[in-house]
Amino acid sequence: MEIQKIDLSRLRNEEHYSFHNEATDLVVRFTAEALGIQRLYPAYEAAFATEGEVLNLLQKSLFTGPIADADADRDLLARGLKDTVKGAEKHFNPAVAEAARRITILLDSAGNIADKGYNEETAAIKALVNDLENQHAADVATLGIADWVSELKNRNAAFETLLDERYTEEADKNPLKMKEARKQIDAAYRDLTNLLDALVLVNGPEAYEGFIKELNKRVEKYNNTVEQRKGRSKKDEPEVI
Repeated sequence: MEIQKIDLSRLRNEEHYSFHNEATDLVVRFTAEALGIQRLYPAYEAAFATEGEVLNLLQKSLFTGPIADADADRDLLARGLKDTVKGAEKHFNPAVAEAARRITILLDSAGNIADKGYNEETAAIKALVNDLENQHAADVATLGIADWVSELKNRNAAFETLLDERYTEEADKNPLKMKEARKQIDAAYRDLTNLLDALVLVNGPEAYEGFIKELNKRVEKYNNTVEQRKGRSKKDEPEVI
């Protein structure tokens, strides 16, 4: 049994911080003493706190101005779409009412999109639009809401572009701060995981397998996030003839 590898450099800043947050939570749950990493854990914990402070400063500029306005625009449209579909459930035409019922189930399954974080909401809208344009294309046509779906897709894409530009802009202002914070915590993480893998070889897996299984689940989740993003990027590439 060993800890799976993850290329932390491929994670976006929020994903990177979130991964280490989940990892530190696991250490707290299983305890550094029980895992035998109490000598190295304080450095990892301190590096995690530093990254959190840097990320917090970076994010402060993201919740005001054009980005906040663009987020509000897509939230308003998403609510309008939901209200439009909900109203169609009472349509005099049974076919329209039934289509509205099916779309309502889909929209409800997505939860309250507006309450999600920026990146989570962007991903949720992409998934929703994909379902509406493909599996539920017939229902969308029956309800006559293709323009709503298209506009939601466009506003979501515009928001994502704006957010990426702001991240680049903020990173350029002080590129070393986040870069160094990430470098520091990643080094501390590697020290911890290398030590744990060594302890497994020396002592056997029994005392560590619970922690390692849980950590590997997180590693797999974030590796999948990166692979899915790579897949979407390839799909967006123009076909070479």
